[in-house]
Amino acid sequence: MKSKTLLLLTIVLTVFCMTKWGWAGPIRQVDAQTLGTWMGQSQKVTVIDAGSLLACLDTKIPGAWCLPCDHEKGAAFFSSLPRENKIVFYAANQPLDADCDLIRQAQDGDRKDLYVLEGGLAAWRKAGNPVVSEKRIPRIALAAVKPKNLSAWKKTVNNPLVVDIRSPKAFAAGHLDGAVNFPLTRLHVEYAEIPLDRTLLMVDEDGTGSFLAASYLVRKGFPNVRRLKGGMAEYRRGAQ
Repeated sequence: MKSKTLLLLTIVLTVFCMTKWGWAGPIRQVDAQTLGTWMGQSQKVTVIDAGSLLACLDTKIPGAWCLPCDHEKGAAFFSSLPRENKIVFYAANQPLDADCDLIRQAQDGDRKDLYVLEGGLAAWRKAGNPVVSEKRIPRIALAAVKPKNLSAWKKTVNNPLVVDIRSPKAFAAGHLDGAVNFPLTRLHVEYAEIPLDRTLLMVDEDGTGSFLAASYLVRKGFPNVRRLKGGMAEYRRGAQ
């Protein structure tokens, strides 16, 4: 009886994890402490930052691959890995999207040990684990616009443009009036499409990614860049 109860509990937990994350195939969560233990014991683990390339190159888990969700050659990459490898996905500045195509490519390749790092890079750092930087983007002190002052800011600056760097799915679910969508995952290849003569307000979900994006654009020659303090999360709290 006890063994049957344990088996049922295992099935329920597996289904819960799959439903929570939204992926059709078997993918589990792993916490930062466990991942650190795996890596410290030299277990065969492939860690992948599937978020923004800019964010990954700026700060990542040591040894992690920078492969965004829209990476087109994921199938070839996964087929080159030993079958016994655990594969752990995470993102630096935003939760992994349930529509992440890279993870679907791993599932289509019949990979078994697939995981998502619970809490992403923030949880990894909070656990006291090390990070590395391949191409650090120096942060630039930029003014942040409080959500409650957004309307007034638009009236006082010259030719404002709200640039939302969240995923297309998050953008479609709700965004600020007049905003344009330049996902952080594509900003390094699409930034030239943003007009140089506009006063930019960078918007993300919680205010962390916009700091990186704004600093990047300033270094690319954009003269007037601001960011929304606290991102859309704080904006929504103020609207309630």
